[in-house]
Amino acid sequence: MRFSSVLFLIWFPTRIWSCLHCDPVFKSNMAKLRTDIVSKKIRDTRLKTRAEVLLSGLEGDFFLHYATSQFSGLAVKSMIDALIQEVRLTAGKLLQTQLTDEALLEELVAFRRETTMKLKRALKEYQVQGCDEKICVALKYEVFNCRRCLPTAAYCLSLSQCFVDSQERLALRFGQPLVDPDIARNGVAIVLCMGGVLFLVIIGVIIVYWRSQLYKYV
Repeated sequence: MRFSSVLFLIWFPTRIWSCLHCDPVFKSNMAKLRTDIVSKKIRDTRLKTRAEVLLSGLEGDFFLHYATSQFSGLAVKSMIDALIQEVRLTAGKLLQTQLTDEALLEELVAFRRETTMKLKRALKEYQVQGCDEKICVALKYEVFNCRRCLPTAAYCLSLSQCFVDSQERLALRFGQPLVDPDIARNGVAIVLCMGGVLFLVIIGVIIVYWRSQLYKYV
């Protein structure tokens, strides 16, 4: 791909839609990385599959899911606008990369991690201020609704927006939560079972004994 065409892709004067998944240029860059770069520069089948899955997620709803499951889905618009410009430039460099195979995959993983952390700062910045009753009433800047891909004026967040279900966050990161075994309950159950077995043994011994005594007198 010629460098001029990459610049055209990055700087073409399209509207910035803020949240990453809302920006058509960002999604186009991720698609080109997946189809033009990964397919040519990663020869190992397993590494290629991992890279393609990663980029497909970035094209899709990875950032939307993160913004709405970890936070309220509302972010400081100026911070997101700056992030969009930054990731467009980074994507342009990736489209010109000479890295191959594992080194390229690691670079893509680092790109996703760093971009997510920067998105987190924009989401957290507004969530902290929007959930503070003393601060939110005086907010004057614009925020961006990542779910609807629409800008809006900052406003006070509701209780449900301020406290996203932490259990859902854990499920997102680590899978379904494990239930710890109840050691006390299990111990009591074992003791009761053993006691029951011992009781039956004693009853059996008594019955055998009395039967043997009866046979002596028959």
